[in-house]
Amino acid sequence: MIYENQRLPLLCIGLYWFKNCKNFLVLAFLLVFKLFNNAPSFPMILGGILLFLLVCLIFAVLSYARFTFQIDQTSVLVNKGLFIQKQTILPFERIQTIQENHYFYLRPFKLAEVKLESAASSSGEAEILFPALPLALIASIEASKKAAATPQQPTAQTTSREEPTDDYAAFSAEKSAKPSLETFTLKFKEIFLFSLTDFSVFTLVLVIGYNVIDNIPNLFAYASELQQLGLLLGAALLLGLLILFFFLAIARNLFRYYGFTVKTNQQQLLITQGLFSKRHQTIPLARIQGLSVEQNLYRRIFHLSSVKLLLAAGSSSESDDTVYLFPILKEAQLTETLTRFLPEWSFQQTALVKNPRPNFWYFCRWPLLIGLLAVGISAFFFWWLALIFFVFFGSFVLSSIWRGKIQGYQFLDNHVLLCQTIRGLTKVTAYLKKNKIQDFTVTTTHWQHKKGLGKSQLTIKTEDTLTESKLFYFPLTEAENLRRWFLS
Repeated sequence: MIYENQRLPLLCIGLYWFKNCKNFLVLAFLLVFKLFNNAPSFPMILGGILLFLLVCLIFAVLSYARFTFQIDQTSVLVNKGLFIQKQTILPFERIQTIQENHYFYLRPFKLAEVKLESAASSSGEAEILFPALPLALIASIEASKKAAATPQQPTAQTTSREEPTDDYAAFSAEKSAKPSLETFTLKFKEIFLFSLTDFSVFTLVLVIGYNVIDNIPNLFAYASELQQLGLLLGAALLLGLLILFFFLAIARNLFRYYGFTVKTNQQQLLITQGLFSKRHQTIPLARIQGLSVEQNLYRRIFHLSSVKLLLAAGSSSESDDTVYLFPILKEAQLTETLTRFLPEWSFQQTALVKNPRPNFWYFCRWPLLIGLLAVGISAFFFWWLALIFFVFFGSFVLSSIWRGKIQGYQFLDNHVLLCQTIRGLTKVTAYLKKNKIQDFTVTTTHWQHKKGLGKSQLTIKTEDTLTESKLFYFPLTEAENLRRWFLS
């Protein structure tokens, strides 16, 4: 049975009105005390209350009018939003929980509040919330979810211990029965290059070291000879500590990824790493939600990338929740190596679908405006603070423009989607399997909609967090292509 372009029951206007009154009650009281320092007259108090209730009612009617939904045999689609329009699509097979709240004020009307939750729902917040729905429609949703349910795959847990475990022994036994198809080993010089191009460590040392050296001449101008000697010793000590920190960070990666080896038998991956503490991780291929190929500015110069595994909950015990399939890999070898280890995935790229006419003002407007304000204010006090703000917000502006030029997507086949975007100063290429994507959301505003633009977001569940691939200010026509692929 198909329901098209439905609206909520009219009673929801009252529910929205009550919610608005509750949410803005404290703000209303603060505004009244601010406007009326002296004792206001009774007509003024009554007029203020009526105005407050009227404004809440207007927003309630608008919220009701802007909330529409559609339900078919495969999914639930919800459109909502006053100023920012948001469309969420949740297939029945992705729904994990249907929560019904039969409040006393809804029972006489045979209505109930409904929350639809998937694995991508954040804590305390449902993916889709219906303030009230008829009980017959709720029963239809539950029946559709039950019909779409499929048997779950065995949830084998990943193990990570200091010594070889039973899973490792099982992997080794299977290897002896049937030789492992592929093996990848990271060489010492590659681990060193991975550590040397670690963006966070290198940038921190570079920025602090530059500021220390740059400010020494200014400090010397106002110091005596004895103080100058102390300043030199202090600066030398600080730079020495920074250099020590840099080499300790490199040594940490060398110890951690020493002997890094990946093996596969086409059913699971065995990752071995570590010098003083040997670690073995057995990861079933079925637990891989997606891949993230990341390339920061330093590694881009050397045409190198890092490949991270996006794993289902319980698949990793790494302290930083990062599991590398390949910590560092040459771009020329990327597609061929990924295909060898994950033959069921498609990695052959052709041409990305990009925004043919990106509006760069949308991308850089907020960091540009906030940055100019911060630089202008700080320049009246400290020139060096203005310089820091200029570099900080300038990098955000450049990153935003870069995102507009480089972001795009591509259907590698009917089951794998490539989504390319920018996160900070790092290019991120995500490979997502369709059956692992929890929901698809399109968000836009009135002015963006007139230009045919919006934000497309695909969400997968990884560990205890959500991993989102977003295409900002992307054509809505392409969002429709993504929606059709997601629901196909």
